[in-house]
Amino acid sequence: MTAIYYREYYGRHLFTAEGHSGYGEPGTDIVCAGVSALVFTLLNTVLDEEAHDRLRLLRSIVRDGYVCLEIEPFDFAKERTEGIIEACLTGFLMLAEQYPEYIKFE
Repeated sequence: MTAIYYREYYGRHLFTAEGHSGYGEPGTDIVCAGVSALVFTLLNTVLDEEAHDRLRLLRSIVRDGYVCLEIEPFDFAKERTEGIIEACLTGFLMLAEQYPEYIKFE
């Protein structure tokens, strides 16, 4: 099972994704592929936003079966950053609703 965790605190955003879905065989698991696509969309968008000085990436841990991002948007880009995060979270929520036995979203 993949556990997706998101919290906002003191203007910062903490996101983690941990585990493998177990829906299918490695390399053909469509649930894992969906989660991975959303995770890497979020990660690469955050890195791009950081490169354009719109946010600060306080923590970035990426390894097999685990991703942790801690993001602090600058005030002028707060709405933009929250929109990016919200779009990815919507994707995770939709996957969790479709495959509840393989994805847990908190």
